[in-house]
Amino acid sequence: MFKRFLPTVIAMLVGILVLLGYFLPLEFLAVLRDFLLRWATVLAVFALLLAFISLLRVHLLRLARTRKNKITSLLVVISAIGTLILVLWQGVAGAGAQWVLQRVLVPGESALLALTAVTLIGAGMRILRVQRTLGGVVFVIAAALTLLTTVAYNVYPTIFAALRQGVDTLATAGMRGLLLGVALGILLTGLRVIAGFDRPHSDE
Repeated sequence: MFKRFLPTVIAMLVGILVLLGYFLPLEFLAVLRDFLLRWATVLAVFALLLAFISLLRVHLLRLARTRKNKITSLLVVISAIGTLILVLWQGVAGAGAQWVLQRVLVPGESALLALTAVTLIGAGMRILRVQRTLGGVVFVIAAALTLLTTVAYNVYPTIFAALRQGVDTLATAGMRGLLLGVALGILLTGLRVIAGFDRPHSDE
């Protein structure tokens, strides 16, 4: 009972104090809010450190115990430790860290996004094979237009300029709607934690 009650009270109290610090023009509430947010940042850093250690632990155990996918685990361990040492040595704005960002992360993300677009079109075609619905047709058309205008825009800029602008407008509207929904969901989850209905910090 005590293990469930005390974390809930602390979470509710901290959440209410942070909200009051934003909404009420009182100096001591603003100072307390900033203090709690700094502590939240410190806890987030420790959580990130624990996640990094957990990643290394999982892949080191795979290297020691399993026979399959050892190359992938070895690459993950080497890249994680190497990037950490490089950033600690030169800093985030160092030449080595920027080289890794521009020559490894950015091309990798671009390749992943390109594969995502092709995969979405393939998934849409499979959906249309199973069940032809209006949503599936719109999904395939949107994915095909995005891929077409992205690839052909540099080759035929005058032809695809208006089409690309329309696709970007629709995509931006969809992304803003998605972000708005995520923000509302986070707000509702925070209010439920503050009110004590949800207790992710409790054992039960």
